[in-house]
Amino acid sequence: MANIKKRGNTFKIRAYVGTDMNGKKIIKSTTFAPPHGTSEKKAEKLAQEYAFEFERQCRGYIQFNDSMRFSELADWYFTNYAPIELKESTIYTYQGQYKNHIEPVLGNMKLKNITTPKLTQVMQSYNLNPATVRKIYVIVQSIFRRAMEQGFIRYNPCQNVILPKNKNPKKVSSLNEEELQRFITLLNEKKWDEDVKRIIRFLLYTGVRSGECFALRWEDINFERRTINICHTLNDIGGKHTLTPPKTLRSTRTIYMSDTTESILREQLEYVNQLKKALGKNFAHPEMVFPSGKGNFRDRNSVLTSLKRFVKGTEFEHMTLHKLRHCNATMLLNAGVELKAISDHLGHCDINVTADIYADVLWRLKRNVSNAIEQSLNTNNSSITL
Repeated sequence: MANIKKRGNTFKIRAYVGTDMNGKKIIKSTTFAPPHGTSEKKAEKLAQEYAFEFERQCRGYIQFNDSMRFSELADWYFTNYAPIELKESTIYTYQGQYKNHIEPVLGNMKLKNITTPKLTQVMQSYNLNPATVRKIYVIVQSIFRRAMEQGFIRYNPCQNVILPKNKNPKKVSSLNEEELQRFITLLNEKKWDEDVKRIIRFLLYTGVRSGECFALRWEDINFERRTINICHTLNDIGGKHTLTPPKTLRSTRTIYMSDTTESILREQLEYVNQLKKALGKNFAHPEMVFPSGKGNFRDRNSVLTSLKRFVKGTEFEHMTLHKLRHCNATMLLNAGVELKAISDHLGHCDINVTADIYADVLWRLKRNVSNAIEQSLNTNNSSITL
């Protein structure tokens, strides 16, 4: 059993792990600092548990120890865990965030020195949008969680970390019905690339994510049954476009064509057939519903740039591809469609996600219901005569 001695607020741990070739005892030592605010009895218990794991570690039961640096743990995470459990696009995003924001701050620190207060200090020190800091924290949290699962660390410092709060959270931005009518009129009357206009209309009428739209293949379209299968998303990973599974399990779904959506797709099919004749063998991806003008995968940024040029100088200068999705959801809510059906239609992982995103819209609808009841009762009361 490892020897434990308390020194102030820390514990000195010494473990006997055998003898060398000359018969000399091999002793390894470390220091354990319990979390701030831990009671004396609890600290002793944690020290004993830590000593047990340290001794097992020294005897070769696990490969790493708390003296390893965070960069070493991160290397293990991206080499062994990420390729198996994460999507390629997620790995690309995580690695970018790690290189830019995490490694410069935590990379050289030893695991035993990364405590909950230290992580709170680090997260509060970022001069970034609070939403971005939370994304950074998710990556750090994931790395430490896997470290605990593998027995590399005994205590997860990510527990109870205080993250910066967004004092001015962004509300879901959408268009009201009158604005939408004016936007559709603009689409119909302003001369622009008809291919891009069909994409804008499709996003507006279906509410699919832009990545899901650009990943659609003709085999996903069934004109006879009037269905659209959403089973991929198009990701740009370091300039290389790849089709990957959608964002969540529930994002894989089937949506139904309205008359307008069917009309858009039939026009697009005619356009693609003309493109095939023009490009011939140079048409790299004729299977795609919305290919680029050169027959390649559609680049999201190029479509967004075209949209920004289209709305420049109008009241819709702040329109984005994702805002078209919000417009679709808002129209459905205003039309009285059940929240569960909207959540399924949008491919959200949970109905609560839909409720959180569109909380303001739902609150406005509830207020309208209450006002309608009051108006009805007041009207009925005024007609009563004594």
